[in-house]
Amino acid sequence: MKVQIDAIRIDGGTQCRVVIDQPTVYQYVEAMKDGDEFPLIETVFDGATHWLTDGFHRYHAMKLIGLKQVEVNHTSGNQRDAQIAALFANAKHGKPLTNEDKRNKVTMALEIEGFDEKSDRELAKLCGVSAPFVSSIRNPKVKEKQEKNREKSIKAKAEKEQGCNPITPTNFVREPEEGCDPDDEEIRVSEMALQADQDAMYKLLESDDALKTAYDEIKRLNLVKAGLEARIAGLMNEKNEAIKMVKNLQSQLDKRKK
Repeated sequence: MKVQIDAIRIDGGTQCRVVIDQPTVYQYVEAMKDGDEFPLIETVFDGATHWLTDGFHRYHAMKLIGLKQVEVNHTSGNQRDAQIAALFANAKHGKPLTNEDKRNKVTMALEIEGFDEKSDRELAKLCGVSAPFVSSIRNPKVKEKQEKNREKSIKAKAEKEQGCNPITPTNFVREPEEGCDPDDEEIRVSEMALQADQDAMYKLLESDDALKTAYDEIKRLNLVKAGLEARIAGLMNEKNEAIKMVKNLQSQLDKRKK
């Protein structure tokens, strides 16, 4: 269906993104000028107004090009229906939503009449996010508890990986126990590993396709593992050469002593 672009409303509480990404709009403009085909923008038509629910970057690109009429894929409904339809937008296509966009989407969902009575799981399914993510927005105390649990988990994992009690300041210098106190480099690497684990967990929780995200992460980790194994092999060779050199020097020293 072709409609006048000026008849499409974008101010009905159907834009879940915090901001429109201008580089993406300009990219679409150039692609449209080159003749590339794009999916139709989605609207909900209440008999007088088309409420835009999906395709805001495409809409702005079309406006910049100067189009007066555009093809739309529309369904019948009111403004509330449009707001609900917008929750499904960008879940599987288009420019990925940022975490801020997802927070905004959940906040918008909670403001729709009747939606504050839905469970976290129901809202998560509608918004394409995780149930814990909804909980953290709906109840700040839940978010605070999640943060504390994450901190405890990180601390426990760090202590386990270090293999000893956390290092505490003392007024004396003691000989470190073998394999107990990590040096600064080991601590730095451990912290980086913990941060990477946390980032991977958040990424998986907020992913629209958890299986694909997990598979991509496994591929990345396999590449890292292969690189580390190659580095370890190189270090072992360097170690063996160093041992040979030390033995040779020790032998020469022993001969001189005689």
